[in-house]
Amino acid sequence: MNHEVLERILDGRENPTNLSLPLLKDITENFSEDREIGHGGFATVYKGVLPNGNVAVKRIKSCHSIKETLFYREVNSLLNIEHENVVRFLGFCASTDQIAIQIEGLKERIYAEVRERLLCFEYISNGSLTKYITDELRGLEWKTRYEIIRGICEGLYHLHKEKQIYHMDMKPDNILLDNDMVPKITDFGLSRLDEMTQTMSKDRLGSLGYCAPEYWSQGKMSFKSDMYSLGVIIIELVTGQKALPINNNKILRRWRHRWRKTGKETQLVYQQVAKCIRIGLLCQEIDPSERPFIWDIIDDIRQAEGVNGSIKNDSQYKFGQISPYLEDDDMLGIEPLELHFPFQLNKQMSCTIQLTNETGSYIAFNVEHMNPLSYCAQPQKDIIPPRSKCNVEITMQPQAKAPRDHTSEFTVWSTKVNDGLAIEDMATIKFIKEAINVVDDVNLDVAFDISEPQEASEKTSVTVQPLTQITDDVARAIWCMDAHQTEPLIITGHRFGDVQIWNSDTQKVVDWVKASEEAVSNVKFIARMRWLVAVAYDCFFHVYKYEKELEKVTSFKAHGYYDWGRCSLDVHPTQPYVLSACRMQVKLWDWDQDWNCIQTFEEHSDNINEVKFNLEDTNSFASASDDCTVKVWSLDSPKSKYTLPGHSHHVYSVDFFKRDGRQYLISGCKDKTAKIWDL
Repeated sequence: MNHEVLERILDGRENPTNLSLPLLKDITENFSEDREIGHGGFATVYKGVLPNGNVAVKRIKSCHSIKETLFYREVNSLLNIEHENVVRFLGFCASTDQIAIQIEGLKERIYAEVRERLLCFEYISNGSLTKYITDELRGLEWKTRYEIIRGICEGLYHLHKEKQIYHMDMKPDNILLDNDMVPKITDFGLSRLDEMTQTMSKDRLGSLGYCAPEYWSQGKMSFKSDMYSLGVIIIELVTGQKALPINNNKILRRWRHRWRKTGKETQLVYQQVAKCIRIGLLCQEIDPSERPFIWDIIDDIRQAEGVNGSIKNDSQYKFGQISPYLEDDDMLGIEPLELHFPFQLNKQMSCTIQLTNETGSYIAFNVEHMNPLSYCAQPQKDIIPPRSKCNVEITMQPQAKAPRDHTSEFTVWSTKVNDGLAIEDMATIKFIKEAINVVDDVNLDVAFDISEPQEASEKTSVTVQPLTQITDDVARAIWCMDAHQTEPLIITGHRFGDVQIWNSDTQKVVDWVKASEEAVSNVKFIARMRWLVAVAYDCFFHVYKYEKELEKVTSFKAHGYYDWGRCSLDVHPTQPYVLSACRMQVKLWDWDQDWNCIQTFEEHSDNINEVKFNLEDTNSFASASDDCTVKVWSLDSPKSKYTLPGHSHHVYSVDFFKRDGRQYLISGCKDKTAKIWDL
């Protein structure tokens, strides 16, 4: 097979051109699974090997090949682009063959078209930006992150200003990094020349979480759509998460902690972080007209060190309440940030984390784990004196098979406390993010070091017995329940309006109350207030304080006086908010404002079955409805950010979860299917 044409293009001696299908098959070993280096909803990417280097071959899936306009739009865009921060295009293949198919029962064969649509690019060895996104305390150094942000902006400037092309699918998966960590924008499947129409069809091909709201809801495309995506990526590179930062001060404190540990603290880095946060937030304005164009911010991004190592005109990049050189580092030191367990089958494993208090204050900590049945921390909570250390041993129970590595498996909460506070008083410390009480939360990842092959278990099935079984012959049918996250308490709501609190250790009822004449449809703990909230089918809220006995706090009608039915509840993880959903209406309640309704959401066309706050982006939530959709909302707007169609029947449940550093949403439907959405 003659590879010379592609070799000359790879060396830069010839321009990109059309390539033969046999050539691309040959260099990828006929699209072997062993050569697969990436895949998505529209294409699979293979590594092609040439004598003078490697290439990436993107093979568009046959079910999408019929949309010729998308393929040739991408080719048209790529042929006109050459920039250091855009993946270099090497060629394309558009092949159509006729094959004979014998249909049972027919004497004659029928002939069908088989189309192959492929694109060829330079091979980028370091993969996508996605795997390098971490929080402020680990992963890439700030200098590298800033250079990546700058490179992405340079590539986008080339597309927008010099080529009049908008990308429409900007996200970390579509930004590749070479050996020198230089970012290169790729995947122009949605790009469109600016002279063309600015509204697409009803099909939405962007990526949830990065897609501009006006495109997702109305199909409107513009340069400002890419700017929204850029803003999400910038915030994600600075903080490790897509969520809009509520407290810039926290971000700067965490970076300061890392810089002082490594001796890399300068005035310039504070200014750069503040600048990136400001630009990232500005790019995510809901109104596209309020977002900047890339040429409005490129000079700020390009600006290197000025006099004395600082940015010129730095007054617009404020540090919040941080005084970089006037304050000591007041965060609790935690090492390591990734726990490595020496894994062996059916054996207990342990490792140690060291907590270091280098401040002049007492610091209380609490180690919270996502799976309390598998892990034990000793001590789980304590108070560390000034300039002292504390070792915490994490023990994992024996496992019958090798578990997967997990991110954010543990969270270490810490806050300054008064001198003289005893360990017995730890229950009174509120590990919540309040402005008057600075609380740090640091996530710890878990990895398992498997030194030898693990033999497969002989058992093919296991009967799992409950750890605790609580029964009560007197109790009525249980219609809802909730479990306390840190105490052995369970609340249950019953058919005839009773609410009970159980102690799961003693398996006894601690207290109970007749909350309503109607069935209780939902109950939730509000742990930080030591409250519980119950809502009955008449849509009345009932709030109780639980100490030695239940004490009523308030009761009120949450939804319309003619509304009756099952209500869904969820409690915000950090703010004084409770969500309630009844029929087609969602309300946001603020208990600090005497349980005032501060926002109403009404877009669903049928009953809402569940609402859930997003624990990563705490300014958003999701709702599942009988109208066969899931909607994602911002707390700031009565209009939904996204509508997720696709279910064929009533959607009963929805929840957010995180796996391998990425966030997802899962929805469950009456048609016995579940869908997982990549956010």
